[in-house]
Amino acid sequence: MSGTNSPEAVKKLLENMQSDLRALSLECKKKFPPVKEAAESGIIKVKTIAARNTEILAALKENSSEVVQPFLMGCGTKEPKITQLCLAAIQRLMSHEVVSETAAGNIINMLWQLMENSLEELKLLQTVLVLLTTNTVVHDEALSKAIVLCFRLHFTKDNITNNTAAATVRQVVTVVFERMVAEDERHSDIEPPVLVQGNSNRRSVSTLKPCAKDAYMLFQDLCQLVNADAPYWLVGMTEMTRTFGLELLESVLSAFPQVFLQHQEFSFLLKERVCPLVIKLFSPNIKFRQGSSSSSSPAPVEKPYFPICMRLLRVVSVLIKQFYSLLVTECEIFLSLLVKFLDADKPQWLRAVAVESIHRLCVQPHLLRSFCQSYDMKQHSTKVFRDIVNALGSFIQSLFLVPPTGNPAAANQAGNNNAGGPVSAPASSGMVGIGGGVTLLPAFEYRGTWIPILTITVQGSAKATYLEMLDKVEPPTIPEGYAMSVAFHCLLDLVRGITTMIEGELGEAETACPAVIEETHSESSEQRDVQSGSDQADKETVSRAVWEEMVSACWCGLLAALSLLLDASTDEAATENILKAELTMAALCGRLGLVTSRDAFITAICKGSLPPHYALTVLNATTAATLSNKSYSIQGHSVMMISPSSESHQQVVAVGQPLAVQPQGTVMLTSKNIQCMRTLLNLAHCHGAVLGTSWQLVLATLQHLVWILGLKPSGGGALKPGRAVEGPSTVLTTAVMTDLPVISNILSRLFESSQYLDDVSLHHLINALCSLSLEAMDMAYGNNKEPSLFAVAKLLETGLVNMHRIEILWRPLTGHLLEVSFLS
Repeated sequence: MSGTNSPEAVKKLLENMQSDLRALSLECKKKFPPVKEAAESGIIKVKTIAARNTEILAALKENSSEVVQPFLMGCGTKEPKITQLCLAAIQRLMSHEVVSETAAGNIINMLWQLMENSLEELKLLQTVLVLLTTNTVVHDEALSKAIVLCFRLHFTKDNITNNTAAATVRQVVTVVFERMVAEDERHSDIEPPVLVQGNSNRRSVSTLKPCAKDAYMLFQDLCQLVNADAPYWLVGMTEMTRTFGLELLESVLSAFPQVFLQHQEFSFLLKERVCPLVIKLFSPNIKFRQGSSSSSSPAPVEKPYFPICMRLLRVVSVLIKQFYSLLVTECEIFLSLLVKFLDADKPQWLRAVAVESIHRLCVQPHLLRSFCQSYDMKQHSTKVFRDIVNALGSFIQSLFLVPPTGNPAAANQAGNNNAGGPVSAPASSGMVGIGGGVTLLPAFEYRGTWIPILTITVQGSAKATYLEMLDKVEPPTIPEGYAMSVAFHCLLDLVRGITTMIEGELGEAETACPAVIEETHSESSEQRDVQSGSDQADKETVSRAVWEEMVSACWCGLLAALSLLLDASTDEAATENILKAELTMAALCGRLGLVTSRDAFITAICKGSLPPHYALTVLNATTAATLSNKSYSIQGHSVMMISPSSESHQQVVAVGQPLAVQPQGTVMLTSKNIQCMRTLLNLAHCHGAVLGTSWQLVLATLQHLVWILGLKPSGGGALKPGRAVEGPSTVLTTAVMTDLPVISNILSRLFESSQYLDDVSLHHLINALCSLSLEAMDMAYGNNKEPSLFAVAKLLETGLVNMHRIEILWRPLTGHLLEVSFLS
């Protein structure tokens, strides 16, 4: 038995009602005799109901029109003290659910009169909220009148009333939709919910149940009001702001997606009212060009308005996330708009909120896969997924472009409102003095442009800053580095998401395959099992096509952006994140058999491991084939791969001789080179099975690094610091000297782990080592120099751990050793 229905609660209610009526009678004794008489009659009525009925609450509800009448008359006196007393009494009746539909209608009419007379506005809002949250008797016109009352109070001159009314409107809108959800649940046994499929042309509301009809009429009118049209249902609205209307639309779409997915009437509103409205309101943002003169156009272009634009992007985020399956065509438009908002000619605050919106998409890999399937894989469709990734790359590149220095004032202004973009780096950029010392701030620095890296997100979640500024009217000033930091996290989260998703599904497919093969050989149910195996194979073929398309669509843009950021990074943690992204993409491409993209990512890591402009033929050839001077078209703009910069302020940790036919001077290795080398070793150690022909790239790079560091073969093929380390040609810092045994150990473990490679992968490794060894011997023989024995030493290590399958490597290994012996 609930608290309001217990005998004690009922007894207390009756006592309070009689007490309220007596107080009302006393207050109205002199000035309002009719109210006094009504109150005294009410006392008798309540006593009679209590005496004659066992179900007292039901009887009170049945007679509630008469019971509340004295209180309504009391409110009609417009005396503050009397009105407050009556409203409190009415709220008590409501909370015990003893108000009928008729009585509720009378109460709302009375509240309306008080509102029009600007009386007890906070109490009115409280009363409406109690009425609608504790009872379900208010529908249709009475409900719309109650909602309009709250809206009207939101636009008074008193701030406290305005804010309270805004909160009340939000709660009331939520209540209307919660009622509909509850109504659906009550009827779910009779009419199970069915998801709306495809386009819906159903507009009639005649078949909707009462609560659903109220929700429909409310949502339809919110669209009308945001569009500056007259409402159909919310009669009496005198004022409305687009910002508030958009917030309400977003809250409903976000909190009650099932309403729109299970009811054709609501999905129709989504397609025919919400989407066109959003596109229409985005118009100023699409047409506006920062710094362009309006005199060339026949009519001045309306400037984007931050509060509207930011709320529209929030609505778009919800539409894409929750209703993509219903709005495939509309989402294509929204996504194309998001990409356009990253253009350099858009206001910087618009670029910042657009990149925040894209970040919300980048943490949802399954949604990105849907984009790829619905758009990129369709013949005549926009390549949306590819464009998103390329636009991020173009956006990042644009932030490094320093403004013209001809106008110092303009350059300074651009720097202050640059979405985290170009700031010309002073000599001491990124340095902060702490207790007499100097600490370097995490940053990207490229050709004189310094951009700090801000901590703006938790891994895998898109925590926005400017999309949450619902209280701001003026565009905010974007701090240095903010937009770059968000775009950087977009890339990292996108790589992390799609690689984790595809790797997981690949694993499931590989696990399922043996079971399928086994089933198809069963004799008892042969036909069924063959069909099962065929279905599984078809499903995997379709999945693989999607995986390959996703990677093909995004790898160029990802690599261009990550390579630039790797070169510009001055922070060890940022560099590590970039390298991890390149490594996981290389491994994924390898698993999918996408050789060109695999080799491109591996080449990027290899080039990062070596000194700038290092003459390594195998890398330069791969770069020429896949990357160098490659132009990507992003929304009609040509984006070039930026060549590596040697200006990054990196700590030099080693100086050594290059491994070249005609060595000229020495080369330097930085701490970032060593970091890249570790990533390369990690790639080869953990993903050797998918490297294939790219073993040649990996091993060639390692051979050159080992030579520069002065590591020489010792017993069993392991590498140790050689005599050259002590000589004048190689200079190593203490940190690298400490690292050398670790690097040597990792190298040995790498080749020891070759025992776990399959036969084909082992062949690739042996062939690459033989090719490297032959090349090194040719170079040394032709120039009368000491050869690099890296490949020979590693052939020895590889052979020793693969003796159990000597027949696989015996012929190429012995053939190569005989050829080398002949050369020497």
